[in-house]
Amino acid sequence: MKTIIVAVNSKYIHSSLAPWYLKAACKNNCGTVKVMEFTINDDPDFVLSRIYAEDCDVAAFSCYIWNITFVLRVAENLKKVLPNIKIVLGGPEVSYDSEQVLQLHPFVDFVISGEGESTFNALLRFLNGREQELSGIKGLSFREDERINVSNSFPLEKDLDLIPSPYNDEMLSCVGNRIVYFEASRGCPFSCSYCISSTFEGVRYFSMERVKAELRFLLSAGVKLVKFVDRTFNCNRERAKAIFEFIIDNAGDTVFHFEAAADLFDEEIVEILSRAPKGLIQFEIGIQSTNEASLEAVKRKTNIKKVLYYVKRLEELGNIHIHVDLIAGLPLEDYSSFKNSFNEAYNLYPHQLQLGFLKLLKGSGIREECSKYGYKFREYPPYEVLGNNFLSFEEIIRLKRVEKVLERYYNSARFKKSLKYIINKFFASPFEFFEELSLFYLKEGCFERSISSRELYTILVKFIRESNKKINLTMLNELLRFDFLVSDNTNNLPIGIERIYQDSFKTKCIEFLKVQDNIAKFLPEFYGEQPKKIYNRVHFELFRYDITENHDTPLKKNTVILFNYSEKDPVTGHYSFKKIQLPSD
Repeated sequence: MKTIIVAVNSKYIHSSLAPWYLKAACKNNCGTVKVMEFTINDDPDFVLSRIYAEDCDVAAFSCYIWNITFVLRVAENLKKVLPNIKIVLGGPEVSYDSEQVLQLHPFVDFVISGEGESTFNALLRFLNGREQELSGIKGLSFREDERINVSNSFPLEKDLDLIPSPYNDEMLSCVGNRIVYFEASRGCPFSCSYCISSTFEGVRYFSMERVKAELRFLLSAGVKLVKFVDRTFNCNRERAKAIFEFIIDNAGDTVFHFEAAADLFDEEIVEILSRAPKGLIQFEIGIQSTNEASLEAVKRKTNIKKVLYYVKRLEELGNIHIHVDLIAGLPLEDYSSFKNSFNEAYNLYPHQLQLGFLKLLKGSGIREECSKYGYKFREYPPYEVLGNNFLSFEEIIRLKRVEKVLERYYNSARFKKSLKYIINKFFASPFEFFEELSLFYLKEGCFERSISSRELYTILVKFIRESNKKINLTMLNELLRFDFLVSDNTNNLPIGIERIYQDSFKTKCIEFLKVQDNIAKFLPEFYGEQPKKIYNRVHFELFRYDITENHDTPLKKNTVILFNYSEKDPVTGHYSFKKIQLPSD
């Protein structure tokens, strides 16, 4: 018997962990098991043909909000061309309504609910003639003649170390340079009603010995990015500290990403993290809202003051990439309240600020009590909010526009100095700036077409010129010019940004590069190379203001900045730069 476990990821850079856990759990008496990974951007007919060519007996699909429509389309056609194949669905998108899935989709033979390792193993053993009956398999819903047998149990393995490890050479060969997902625990100590993790109580942990052994394997394999999928990685402080220290002590080229609760940090963790090499660690921190009544309504236990404090502390370390999440559409949070949440989160200056929208997921508490708050939401994946008693659809549309310009300007990291100057000096709040910019985009038709990264600058300049703000346009030009050059190595300035031209400037730059002490001090990686060769890999720029200092109002003073386009900051993604003094005439 041959089984194909199919993962359909949302992007090419993503991989899937669940199929490899399932494969590892099915080594004995289950026949041959193979994992195949695709993306939702693949042609469904291509995926269908690839699975068909395997001539398999069983096709199992992991189902999530981003791929369920794609999966059902492929699975239905697969059943038509291979009538005897057994179709198995599992994952969060089918776990909570398995009976309805089987009723609506007659081509589906089995649905696995909850953690699938033991259930999938038992099912394959049955199909391979090694088990006597299906009815005793926990977590399995299936057809039997004209009747649907539904299992309402969600089997959970108490001792996670009994689950075979998914990490091996075959997995890494298949994943290639994509993200590798990792879990040190399952479950969540909290019960946030918008999250399906709230359907299971408590947290179970893999032993530290196993966690370290698997991390050593991934480190030795040179994996580029390991993303922990633990719902609240640092819910156990001592384990979190131990894993952070292990990663720091064994630091190489691998980057580690964690979802963490900032209010569970303490000063000892901050001290440990301060020792991490720059760019080694990334955090995604869900603030969601700073409205305490709203957080209480969704049963989210958070100390907002501590969250804001520790996000700021981590950001100030300068060695960790910080991603902060907000959710629009939570109960009791109206437009005005969300503005406040946005401003408080923005003023922490995380490297990325994600403005997300509430999704009423299957199995979540918020979906079960949606009538309490007057929720309207899309009845199809991803079940995103359309409105509630506190936030109208019109206001959600406005927030969608704000989200788009936030993504283009703040999260692109291309306007760091410019935005800080514009917002702090000329707008009442960050939200007011992005809201006004979004209205300008709407007026100019910018949402209706693709915008290049260069054109973003041109549009921003036009917006500022038409805003009637008393902005020093010369200073703004310098800040925008710096932001562009620190983010883009083409040296081709966008329309609307001007540069200073000075006689003999290039000659002075070459003379600077001829002095080996200058190379040793500012460009040591180029030591011993010819000046003209170095010149082609760096860039000198003359500014009217000294904008290297982090002052609200830069000092008006001619300043030369040397940009090194062979070196990037691993946290910000910006090219390195240094203020220099060129030879005088």
